[in-house]
Amino acid sequence: MSQRTKSIKLRLLGAVGAAVMLAPVLATGSAQASTDTARQALLVTGIHVYSSTGFSGPDAWLNGDPGQCYYVGAGWNDNIRSARTESSRLVELWDNYDCTGGAIVVDSSGYNSIGSWVSAYRIR
Repeated sequence: MSQRTKSIKLRLLGAVGAAVMLAPVLATGSAQASTDTARQALLVTGIHVYSSTGFSGPDAWLNGDPGQCYYVGAGWNDNIRSARTESSRLVELWDNYDCTGGAIVVDSSGYNSIGSWVSAYRIR
């Protein structure tokens, strides 16, 4: 066997050995990343709002504690044109600042066209 053939075989064996040794580490890293993503989704406690229809334009996250009513703020009052939760949470959008009047319930599929009436939100 030539020196070149031996060198190629040794490199190949080294690469296979490294792959075998790294496989459990890579699998754990993948599982960990998947678990972290799921955990982060559960931590999302708000709604992603947009100033234009079709989930476009300037945007913001409005967050809070479930069950509490929140005013959207002067900058967003009557200016939310589309919204979605991007999680398993549901969020109510209300006509009045104190979560009274008309409302819609938004989920991850969202509403891509909302009129100029949203003043408050409550996370379920």
